[in-house]
Amino acid sequence: MSATPPISEINPPPSHLLIVDDEPEIAESLADYLIKKEGFAVSITSDGEQAISFLESTVQNQTEIDLVLLDMRMPNLSGLDVLTWIREHPDLRYTRVVLLTAAAGSSEKVEALTAGADDYITKPYRPQELLARVKTILRTQQLEKQLQRQGQQLAGLNRLAQTVAAKLEQAEILETAVEGIRTLVEVELAAVLLLEGGKLRYKNLRNQDGDVPVTALPSTPTDEGMMGLAFTEQTAVYLNQVLTDGRYQPTTDAPPNYDVQSLIIAPLLVRGRAVGVICGYNKLDGRFSDFDLDIFNSLASSISEAVENAWLFQRIRQRQQELLENRNTLQALIDGIPNPIYTINDEWELVAVNKSKIDELSATLDELVGRVCYEAFYGRATPCPHCLIAHTLSEKEACHWTVNYKGEDHLPREWDINAYPIPGKQASSARAVIVWQDRTEERRLESSLLQAGKLAAIGQLAAGVAHEINNPLTAINANAEILKMTIPVDDDNYESVDLIQQAGERATRVVRGLLDFARQEQYDFTPDDINKSIRQTLALVQYQLLTADTQVIQNMAEDLPRVVASWEHLKSVWLNLIINARDALQHLPQNRQIEITTRLAADPNYVQVLFRDNGKGMTAAELAHIFEPFYTTKDPGKGTGLGLATSHRIIEQHGGEINVVSAPGEGATFIVRLPVNNNKDQRLEIDSDPQSLISSNHYEQPTFTR
Repeated sequence: MSATPPISEINPPPSHLLIVDDEPEIAESLADYLIKKEGFAVSITSDGEQAISFLESTVQNQTEIDLVLLDMRMPNLSGLDVLTWIREHPDLRYTRVVLLTAAAGSSEKVEALTAGADDYITKPYRPQELLARVKTILRTQQLEKQLQRQGQQLAGLNRLAQTVAAKLEQAEILETAVEGIRTLVEVELAAVLLLEGGKLRYKNLRNQDGDVPVTALPSTPTDEGMMGLAFTEQTAVYLNQVLTDGRYQPTTDAPPNYDVQSLIIAPLLVRGRAVGVICGYNKLDGRFSDFDLDIFNSLASSISEAVENAWLFQRIRQRQQELLENRNTLQALIDGIPNPIYTINDEWELVAVNKSKIDELSATLDELVGRVCYEAFYGRATPCPHCLIAHTLSEKEACHWTVNYKGEDHLPREWDINAYPIPGKQASSARAVIVWQDRTEERRLESSLLQAGKLAAIGQLAAGVAHEINNPLTAINANAEILKMTIPVDDDNYESVDLIQQAGERATRVVRGLLDFARQEQYDFTPDDINKSIRQTLALVQYQLLTADTQVIQNMAEDLPRVVASWEHLKSVWLNLIINARDALQHLPQNRQIEITTRLAADPNYVQVLFRDNGKGMTAAELAHIFEPFYTTKDPGKGTGLGLATSHRIIEQHGGEINVVSAPGEGATFIVRLPVNNNKDQRLEIDSDPQSLISSNHYEQPTFTR
């Protein structure tokens, strides 16, 4: 830290006077009197041209002339000419000028005062009178300078207050404050200390060379020295001679190794509580005044308000960060829920949407937020008829309802919907969160389990019934055959025996089907190409399809993995599905088509095989029983009703599943889903959206023409 000269050495410099007179004796005599009597600094020029040259030089070297004693009558340039030049000069026009002349007429006085002279003295003059007038003019000048300086300080205070008020970071506020303290009250060193850990700690320190590091500076107790006085009594103080005041303590009131001659201190108050102090050390242009103290106190108030605002802003920012983190955590939790979830306001506008719903709509969050829910989701102009959200918004009560509909694949869909009100302080700002839960798969599994139970019970019954019927049926068939061999063809009884034989053979086929359905056969699983097994099956029925005028469209993916399966059993499934499709096309006069598609499922561990026809299709009632034993949509005598039930059992034995999608007049599509590696311990994973069975990216429905 640099030292400052004693206060006695920094008193204001003496006033500087310029005497302009073409009579050297008079000028020197007057200068000697003014110097000895008042200690003025005096410069002398002998004519107007020298005076103008001298005054120009003071502008260049920034030397201030406080007053010009100007002889009115001089050769070449008169005193009035010099006065006119001074009043027209942009930097000298406010210089005080006293005209000296030997003329006693009033006209010259008027001329001099009109030209801008501050006073007029007639020669010969009394030195005491001239000195009194000079001192009066200089005193007025000093008062004007003081007022001007104070006005500048007030303007600077206003600008500084506005600047610190615009800052929201404490470090920026304190940096601006110390620079403002240093320049506003004209001190050598400025500092800001804040309460920290029960002591005052330097937060910013600045001298004429810039910021001074404060990290190594010791803290200051709040009850010692002038700082402690200003802090505890919450009052601003100043000392112009610290060495003569016992309240000043160098170890606590100033930075280490810094020579202090004068100081000014004001407390920083936040809501009536002292939180720190601001300090100014060593006044540069004289002594601290009461006006400086008022300025300093006002500056402390502005800094205190800015510091409080910075603290409030910091708390708000921390709270916002906490809220943002909580919001992000909550959003991550909501996005992790696979069910569609969204929030709406009382205008039905979307406020938040989770990832599941966004992905379902193939949209972005920005595209959805702010739009009305029924317009964004369904393209409707009015709320959905089944929706109960209006009740939740108006009554602030939770609602639950179920939506049933058929998807584009004609499979039934079922969703449970729950709407929960979001509490809010404002009665007019109702909000609700809506949660959708897809129950379609749950209902399908329930139906599948029910179907499996029915098939198991029927299988046990069929096995027992077939065993009991088979023996007497064998006797009936054998005896009918013997009778046909012994009875002539033209015998009247031959036709009756033939009918008995035909009925027995038909009953035998039914019993054989029952046994096939009930029997738990040994499956021989081997890896092979699923496309090859389908083509081999098509070769077996090629003639039947040709005679039935049925076209087979093969849309088989050639890059499928090898599937581990019991291929003889799967061929029976393919055969059953192809024959059923052929039979469903018989009512068409032409354009009978069967499309067979193989592809990877959405889960690459599974393959899908689709058999689609453009036949008459099935009703919802028929679909509900299609895999049950003895149920058939064929004409009487053309089917046993065991083919699809047996196929269902075979696919399940492979760890797969079989589904059907159909509607009257739209044909039928049977979808078989098989695991690539048939692992008995592997759980079957089913697509969450049955529509994906039809509308997957791997498959495009063909357009059939009738």
